[in-house]
Amino acid sequence: MTNKDKILIKSLWQSKGSGAWQLIQAFPNKNWKRRGIEDLLRKLQETGLLDHRMGNGRARTLNSCEKSSVVEELTHFHKVV
Repeated sequence: MTNKDKILIKSLWQSKGSGAWQLIQAFPNKNWKRRGIEDLLRKLQETGLLDHRMGNGRARTLNSCEKSSVVEELTHFHKVV
């Protein structure tokens, strides 16, 4: 589903209250999946946003300098023991 599709779905949902099945029937050539539209509509109801919220997803790891110092400390510790 493209961003243009998402904008279209949001517009029809807000203006006409269209549900997933109505949208699928109105645009059969789009090959949208019911579950995908339902998830998007649920997200719109909860947040009002089409894009991902900031802060969602996997946390970033430490940078390589910090990692290398940690690895050096651990390898030194294992050599001593």
